Amino acid sequence: MRRKITLLRHGMPAVDASVSPEEWPLSSDGAAAASALRLDGTAVSSPELKARQTTVLATGAEEGTVVQDARFREVDREELVHDDFRSARRAWVAGRLDERHVSWETPDDVAQRFHEGLLAHPAEHIVVGTHGMALTAWMVAQGLIEAGDPAVAFWETLRFPDVIELDLPLPRVRALLTDDDGRIILIKRTRAGHAPYWTTPGGGMALSDATPEDALRRELREELGAEAWIGEVIHERRIDGIRSEIFYAARLTGIDPSRRNGPEFDDPSHGRYDIERVALDRIAGLDLRPAELVSVLRATSA
Repeated sequence: MRRKITLLRHGMPAVDASVSPEEWPLSSDGAAAASALRLDGTAVSSPELKARQTTVLATGAEEGTVVQDARFREVDREELVHDDFRSARRAWVAGRLDERHVSWETPDDVAQRFHEGLLAHPAEHIVVGTHGMALTAWMVAQGLIEAGDPAVAFWETLRFPDVIELDLPLPRVRALLTDDDGRIILIKRTRAGHAPYWTTPGGGMALSDATPEDALRRELREELGAEAWIGEVIHERRIDGIRSEIFYAARLTGIDPSRRNGPEFDDPSHGRYDIERVALDRIAGLDLRPAELVSVLRATSA
């Protein structure tokens, strides 16, 4: 049986301006909606009251048996509920941080601690009671949702409560992409204060991708402005208990770097993404990640 994660966005709370939002209970309608879900699985929850109550009601678990894990809490932030608070949240979800978000956790930090929380609970099927912005940030980081405006659209359509079911491992797809001269096409990653390294193009399989091959074609267009023939799988590996990575043989059929449109290019803090064509006999001299690809490429070219 494949492992499974169910992300459970909390039900509608009873808003009380006299107490912290972390202590808001479910409203009567929120409690009724959570009770109607009837989810199976090992229950884990954010410590916030509305998330705990949603998890208990949705799974039928005894409250004392639901593990609380602060890594599934909502985004840490200083926020006044005013006319512009929804706009500030939309900008955060889109990854467009500005002066309104100085005291907020970044989406990358939220996604990282959320992922660490999932790795810490390796049950066959885990139900995670959590929050809309936090779960959206994690899903964007895994490539399940496109960053930017699509992430905002996803977040704004989440219901109170809502359920997202994911089978594991979550696949990431990459291309061992060669040109007509047999050179491998890599992305050189450079960030201030760090030595450069090289990766193969690719990324997460989005919920909207019909197949892994479709996901890889989309990633090649976004990261390289490229079209390619996609061949067979030549390497697979597990990244961790949540993610796997699939490497396809691919042959370049056209490329126009000016057409690159991946969300990573919108944020200068992510550094440079330079396209390089590298002869196979030069691969061993690069910091290619993952390092096992050096031997894979040698074997496929032999």
